Amino acid sequence: MHTKKGFTLVELAVVIGIFIIMLMALAPFVHIAKERKERINCQNNLMKISLGLHSYAAEHDGAFPATLGDLYPNYVEDDRSFDCPATRNKGTKDRPDYMYNAGFTELSGPKEVVVQDIDGNHKKAGKNILRINGSVEWIGRSR
Repeated sequence: MHTKKGFTLVELAVVIGIFIIMLMALAPFVHIAKERKERINCQNNLMKISLGLHSYAAEHDGAFPATLGDLYPNYVEDDRSFDCPATRNKGTKDRPDYMYNAGFTELSGPKEVVVQDIDGNHKKAGKNILRINGSVEWIGRSR
């Protein structure tokens, strides 16, 4: 009796079908991981901005700058800190991806929101906020 070694077309089709089903099952998890990475990178940007704001205030009698762009390059060295990685837009020191609430000082209430994501940075999932006390929080949208 003569036996052939190898795969039949049916066996190959079954293996490919199983592989495709596995990819489809994992796709949502890859998307969730990508969104989480972007959110964390955005939070890191806000932490750098927070450090810049407080360094600026230390040299300006406790006052924060008039604009976020005033932090670059002396207090925030990397201009990519003004770019939210979750958007297609390129945030710059002149047009940051973050909304800055000017007029606060270091003596303002510690829970006041000084910087936050522009609406839509993270689609409709929510946004990051930076408080005067330096804490960064994710505020998720209710569905």
